Amino acid sequence: MKKELLLATALASTVGMAGVAEAASASFSGHNRSGVAGTNPDSSSTDTTSAVQSNNFNVSISETTDAGMKIATGFTLTDEGGAESDASGLTLTFTDGSSLQLIEAGSASAAHAVSVPGGGGEVGITNTSSNNSAGALTVGHGSDAVGFDYATAADAFGIEGFSANVSASFNSDVAATSGAGVTVAIENSYAVGVTYKTTAGDSTVTVGAGFNNASHNNQTATKDNSVYHLGATVVTGDLTVGAGYADGDWLADNEQMSGSFASAGAKYVSGDITFNIGASAGDAIDESLGTNATSSEDSVDKVGASVDYVVASGVTATVGYRSEDTKNEGSDTQTNSGSSWYVGATVSF
Repeated sequence: MKKELLLATALASTVGMAGVAEAASASFSGHNRSGVAGTNPDSSSTDTTSAVQSNNFNVSISETTDAGMKIATGFTLTDEGGAESDASGLTLTFTDGSSLQLIEAGSASAAHAVSVPGGGGEVGITNTSSNNSAGALTVGHGSDAVGFDYATAADAFGIEGFSANVSASFNSDVAATSGAGVTVAIENSYAVGVTYKTTAGDSTVTVGAGFNNASHNNQTATKDNSVYHLGATVVTGDLTVGAGYADGDWLADNEQMSGSFASAGAKYVSGDITFNIGASAGDAIDESLGTNATSSEDSVDKVGASVDYVVASGVTATVGYRSEDTKNEGSDTQTNSGSSWYVGATVSF
């Protein structure tokens, strides 16, 4: 027994030393954001002013095999002030530039949603949970953690500026449910996304589009996730303008929605100062699972602007403002409408 313990100790020590000697490369990044935010709702509610303190800390781990394939993963220790340990999946990047994400791969469609400029800062008025308006180009892009996402290399299929992703996730073993009040879970999902980037005179034009479909475990629902998005940005010197549109059906919690989202904005960079302005409009008709879409529409319309100033390397000061109007079941919700502002700074590392 004593000999076995000595052997086990020696083996553990050897493995430990090998792990140290052959450890993968790691790096970390994150930020700390501090500022003051205020809201002025359209209702008779009292205006609010509060401190905003949030942070983020990520660890990235990667290594390259002798054959030239890169293996990467990582985890988040804290995100916007919430302590957590959220592990990433695995990403394999091949020598031709293509890559394969495994576990929590996400949606190939969402990966190609264009980044439309818009006002920044910690602005916004909390919306009512019963308002299910679409809030982004990636609405309805859910997937199970068991899946993959394959991304082509740049200039795919011999087309300069073209790239594409295809993804799928699988969880047919999730328990089937029925009833309008049961929270749904995604079973299987499939998605595709494409991006084309080209030049036109002095401008660089980027067009992105995608489609995402997902089935759910609830037998009462009469819809599944079936959404698409299309968008474009144009960069001319220091000016960027962009617009995007998304539409379709999606499920969340114990409701099914049909709606759309549109956004447009511009960004101008002048030295250390960046000016942003943008507007968005999201809507949805939401019903209990299995119910025909006969209710009035939810909607959220926003207009925002911000100015960012690089004070020093890694330090950016921000002033932001937003005005928003919301309707729930076709009726104005003044408590969730109004204006908000933010003054603060982000320190990144």
